[in-house]
Amino acid sequence: MAENKKSFIAYTSWGEVFDNLTNEDAGKLAKHLFNYVRDKNPKSDKLITLLFIQMKQSLKRDLRKYEKYIEKQTINGKRVEDLKPK
Repeated sequence: MAENKKSFIAYTSWGEVFDNLTNEDAGKLAKHLFNYVRDKNPKSDKLITLLFIQMKQSLKRDLRKYEKYIEKQTINGKRVEDLKPK
């Protein structure tokens, strides 16, 4: 996902997917999710891969927002440094 990122947003809407899976498949999906966010490039069976697509899209969207936020904060930090007396 992102280097040095320590957290991610999980959505309650994902719960419906988990609720409709067997405990075994829900566990596989959870492991796939955590391996993905830890940059382990998980490989799973077709069912888990298909169910993960929507989650992956949300995670990528959130990552883009996070990267824009970090970029904005970096620019703002430089502005503050430029205003400080030297």
